[in-house]
Amino acid sequence: HWMVHSFPTRRSSDLLEGAGFIFDRQETIDLLAGFQESAVEKYQSGLRPVREGAKRILMTGCPMGGVLDKTVKAVEDRGGVVVCFENCTGIKAAAPRVDTDADDIVRAVAARYLEIGCSVMTPNSRRMEMLTDLVNEYQVDGVIEVDLQACTPYAVESHSVRKLIGDSGIPYMVLETDYGKADSGQI
Repeated sequence: HWMVHSFPTRRSSDLLEGAGFIFDRQETIDLLAGFQESAVEKYQSGLRPVREGAKRILMTGCPMGGVLDKTVKAVEDRGGVVVCFENCTGIKAAAPRVDTDADDIVRAVAARYLEIGCSVMTPNSRRMEMLTDLVNEYQVDGVIEVDLQACTPYAVESHSVRKLIGDSGIPYMVLETDYGKADSGQI
């Protein structure tokens, strides 16, 4: 319960990262619903954390836990806004649904996990399809791929992502980092 009470004053990235450590699913749902309600109320009242015309950034690549603060902060401190996380802990893992009406629920659960566009899957056409859809859905102005050092699957796949995004005319960059804070200034 300590996490629930600390979130109202913290950044949304802290909430998203921390919600994964609450094991009571209803508590997690309540926390996220409360955060959403609060954010909508603030937005409707005119309190907008992002300036109008801010560049809309999609972050993709490795899991963001541990690097959200330095990467998202760098974007937001320079007037951008991260509108979507397409990474291991973002929308990619949440989007596929289990067919709860399936005759074989175990196969349905397996099918759901195989639908995730994870970089360890080859070929990974699902991730490329999802990236294209998300760029359009979130009206993205740029894509930043976060590659953690030693996360080889995403580092290898960044070539395909660069080609996909580059062919669409949207600016793209790869940011190689690690869990340390030493490169925060360079980022």
